[in-house]
This record gives sequence, structure tokens and C-alpha cells, in this order.
Amino acid sequence: MNIEILVHTLATDSIGARAAARLAQSLVAGHRVTVVTARGAAAPHPALRLPKNVGVLALAPSVAAGERDDDNTSQLVIAGDPEFRRYNRADDGRLRKHLTASGADVVVALSSALGAVLAQCRVPHARRIARQPAPVERLPESVRARWTELYRELDAVVPLTQGDAVAPEYQALRAVGVAVRHIAEPVLLAESPDKPTTGVVISAGRLVSHRRVDLALHAFARTRAAQPGWQLRVFGTGPLRHETRELVTALGLHDDVLLFDREAGEEDFYDADIALVTAERLDSARPVLEALAQATPVVATEVACGAPEVLADGHGGLLVPVGDVNGTAHALERYMEDEGLRSAQRAQALQAAQSAGTDQVGEAYEELFKAVKAGVRGRWGKGRRASGGAPAEDRPLPTAECRVLPNGAWEVTVRGVSGARTVRVKEQGKGREEVVDFAVEGGGTRALIDARALAVLGEGRADFYVVDGKGKERRLRYGRCTLGGARDVGHLGDLNHFHWVLPYATEGGYLRLRVWSRPSHAELVTVDYSDTGLRLTGWLHGEWQLGGELSLLLRRRQEPARTLAAGRVRFEDGWFGAELNMEEAMRARLLMRENWDVLLTGSGGEPVRVARIADDQVVRRDVQRFPELVREEPADLFGPDVGRAVVGLRPYFTADNELSLVVTEHH
Repeated sequence: MNIEILVHTLATDSIGARAAARLAQSLVAGHRVTVVTARGAAAPHPALRLPKNVGVLALAPSVAAGERDDDNTSQLVIAGDPEFRRYNRADDGRLRKHLTASGADVVVALSSALGAVLAQCRVPHARRIARQPAPVERLPESVRARWTELYRELDAVVPLTQGDAVAPEYQALRAVGVAVRHIAEPVLLAESPDKPTTGVVISAGRLVSHRRVDLALHAFARTRAAQPGWQLRVFGTGPLRHETRELVTALGLHDDVLLFDREAGEEDFYDADIALVTAERLDSARPVLEALAQATPVVATEVACGAPEVLADGHGGLLVPVGDVNGTAHALERYMEDEGLRSAQRAQALQAAQSAGTDQVGEAYEELFKAVKAGVRGRWGKGRRASGGAPAEDRPLPTAECRVLPNGAWEVTVRGVSGARTVRVKEQGKGREEVVDFAVEGGGTRALIDARALAVLGEGRADFYVVDGKGKERRLRYGRCTLGGARDVGHLGDLNHFHWVLPYATEGGYLRLRVWSRPSHAELVTVDYSDTGLRLTGWLHGEWQLGGELSLLLRRRQEPARTLAAGRVRFEDGWFGAELNMEEAMRARLLMRENWDVLLTGSGGEPVRVARIADDQVVRRDVQRFPELVREEPADLFGPDVGRAVVGLRPYFTADNELSLVVTEHH
């Protein structure tokens, strides 16, 4: 069959775009599949990992995917639909023109807005199917009657959940012959439930009021006393981002919570030990399914059309009452304190998600296609290329996926290349041209990398390439990278210097390494606040001269450059503790706003930047923010004739994950 999937855009790593990519993956084995996007460039976002043999047709590649709010609003999308303002009459014309001439055997729309468009457009000989991405009861009441009227024209509708499928609107559709069948949202399944322990809890979803991220933060805060050392990672965009960051500060969680301004990917769920879903209602059970699919046990609220449909309490996850902070904290602690329980429920979690695997979902859609009668089959034979799609051989995309094995080695899987012989790492810039090669095994798809072999790389960045049997070298694109928290990536105990490497995606979607390589390193672990300053703790690695005392230094970036001793440092069994007195920063302040780098030095050694590098975050400054310490200058600091000021001091991480301070005078 020639199948088209209608979606708003593939240019972003959104829930809708990911649903389109996974559905395409479910169907492409037996069909010619094209994803048709209403907005945005044809090149899909790299994080979607769209199969290379799926075609993409962008109807408006030069038009941004953002919302529209003008007088030219769509006449096909229902006024009041949540996505109504995304579309205008130009979109109507492009969609109608394409659908009328598409030649598809099946068209599947992945939103209520595009479902309404599909219902009003003639697609000769095609089965027209709409997938509803949220419970129909979430649609405004003014929309539902028109929604039901339009959807009567479709051949089939796929509700979000089993509970949603019994809504009166779906009963009305059944009564007029529309096929209504619940099919799980397709997700990628982890290869195995065996994965490293990371000490990470993940909370994912839009930062809106009904998601109750505030409850997740309060519950996590209550576990810290009994279960220190855990980290909460909050993923999502939305209007409550500022309030969420303020609550992180108010609860004193600045060292333990990372806030990511993006959707969570499958690898983020894989790298977590526990998933936390605290919503009062769910528009989609996808966060629960994606966590289970990555063998991650879930603590989730008992909401209709959500976790209870895919999760049995005590088998792959724990259900808690809606809005119950104490119950949520208790469930988290049960998992945190019992590695055996987490390990046992990883396999159960993966089993619970099996019905949503791409193979199973593809089979369910195959049955739906056979059950739906749409007259004569499509006019085009299998040999015709789907609109806008290119066959795989015309656009090869060599891709590398990597994961950390339990023994600490990296497993790199190469896809999209035949006859691969070598995975090559090449250092870039600064006059260095170090090259490290690793043999490809497993039929030309798999290479094992000992991170210690990368110790020859200098500080900076390095790119990945694949070399085939003819010696042709091609740069590798970024695939799925699951690092398991990267607790063992650096193999620090085996080296006499500090060396840490992390893979990440470039803006162009290629796989690249960030390398930190230094003779000595001071790894920051915690930043605590007192009334008079900051307390820093961490550990030392590398060539430290510890015969004398350690000193904490501040080095001003602005001219005139200046370095000053900033506080006392204690050292014991490889760990340091430093106290930075705020009066020192006040006393040295010359400008209205200054940046100071934080360093440690031993007797006779070069000062070393304090940094937080030894984990899986390539750039920390975007996800971790420290609160500001504000004080009024003491009356006698600069003498009786000098007026006092209110001064703020805030730690932050630079682009290299090194600790700095910004000192600001308040008025």
C-alpha cells in the first residue's frame, strides 16, 4: 500500500512529530510510507530517527511551524480546536490540493485539526483515518458537535485510550458505520531490561498546571534526607518554566534538579532509574509508555485514560492517588532504597510496553486497513515513488547509535552503511590530528570502544566517521545515545590525569565527542549556602601537589585582571571542602557587574578551575541554575565615608561546565 501520514511538522522533536516517526516505522516494512508535513522544512529533526526509507513531503518548507494569529484563519480546521490558530487559508489550499492528487491508498491524520481537514477533502480511492492524540472530552464543548459531524465522513478513527473509546462522540461515529478501534501509541522498545544504575528520576511533560510538576518537586524534596545522591531531571516546555525554576530554588534543590527546555527522548527515559508522572489528568499516556518501553519503572498518578490502562500496580510501576505528595514520596523511596525491586520491575516494565512496540502497532493498523472498506484500491502501483519521498539508495544516512554496557565499554552500532570496517574518531582543531580506529564486528554493524583508548585525545572535540571496505570515509550522524548516567565513562581510576569524553549531537545532527583532558581536576559535587557565603564540596583527581595547603582563588575576568584568595579549603581522602566568604567578593568589587572564575591551587602548583564535568551533561549552564545570595555591604567595609550597597552573588556554569560567579550591585 501507499500510505501517507499527515502531521503538522517534523522540524521539531515534539510529541506529534515523534508519534509520526514511530507510526512510520511501524508501517514501512510492508508499505511505501510518506510523512506529509503541513509546516516546516522537509529534513526531519535528527532526534526523531525517522527510518531512511520513509519519504517526507513538506507542503510549506519555508513556513515556520509556529502558531498563526491573523485574519486569514483556516476554514477547514474547527474554530476552537486547540490547534486552530496554527493554520490559515493558505494551509487549507495546500492540504486540499495535495490530498486530491495524492494517489494514496491510506491517509492517516495525527491531530484533531488535520483530521477535520482530511474529513473535508476528497482523496480518491483512499481509506481516510484520523488518530485522536488526546481524549475527545478535552476538546472544548463548542468543538465536539462539529468534530462528530465532520468525523462521520472518515472511514476510521483511532481513539487515544480504551477509556476514551467509550465516549458518546465515538458511540455516535460507530452508529453511522465509522470504524472506531483503539491502537496503542507506538514506542521504541529497549533491547534488554539490563542497564546500569544511574540514580536519576525523570519527570517529562509540558510545564502546565495540570501536569503538577510542583508536586513532583515537593515529593522529590521529601526523599532527600533518607535517600541522598539522587537527581531529578525535569523535561518539558510551557508557560510554567519560570515558576518551576523558582520552586527548585525555594526548595533548595539547585544541586539535585536539572531543568531541560525540551521534550524528553527515549534515551532520556533509558538513562533514568525511575520515571515520575504526577499529572492530575493525562492528555496522553505516552510519558508512561515511553518510560516502560525503556525498562524504567514508573511512579504515576491514578488518572483516567492514563497509567492504569497500561500499568498494573506493583508490576513495572506504582500507582499513587492524584495530588498525594506523601504517597508519591513514599513510592519514590521504595524504589530508591531497593535496587533489587527496581531491577525486578525493569523486566516487568518492558513487558507491559510490548503491545505498544512498533511491530505490534504495525500489525494492529494492518488489521484496521483490512477491516475498512474504501472502494477500489489506490491507482498507483508499488513501483511508483511516494510523493516527495526518495528511495533509500538516493539518500544514505550513515548513523551511529551508542550505549554504555554494564562493564563500562561503549557499544557503537552503525546503521545505513554496508561493509563497514572501521569506526574512526578524529580530533578537530588546535593543530592536533589524532585519529583512533576501532574495528567493526557483528557483520559490519558493531564496534566496541574502550573509553581509555580515547585518552590520547586532547581537550576539545572529535568527530565520528565510518570507513568501508574500499577505504571510503563518511561522517556518522547522531543516533540514539544511552549513557546510563555516564558514571563510568571516564575510567578515572585507570589514568594519572583527568580525562572525560561524552558523545552529543551537533546542530547539523552529526555525532561528536566533547573531550576534557587535564593534568589536574577539581570536580564540584555540591554548592551550599550560608548567610555569609558559599560552601563548595567535591573531589580531586590528577597531579595535585598536596604537601602544603589548598587555597580557593577568585580570578576576575574584566580588566584590570585580579586574583585573590577567597576562603579556606579542607582536604581529606581525596575530597575537598571550601568556604567562600562573600565579603571577599564585595571587598574586591570594582565594577557594577563582574564575573569571577573559581579555582583551587596547591602548594607550588598551577591554579585549577573548579568544574562539574564527570557526568552525562555536555553543557550544564542551560539545565542547572543556582540561586543568588544577596547581602548588604557591612558599614565599615570601605570606610565610614563610603555609602553601602546591596550586592548579589550567583554561581553559574560556563560553556565548559566550569564554575564562575557573577557579582552584581542592586539598586
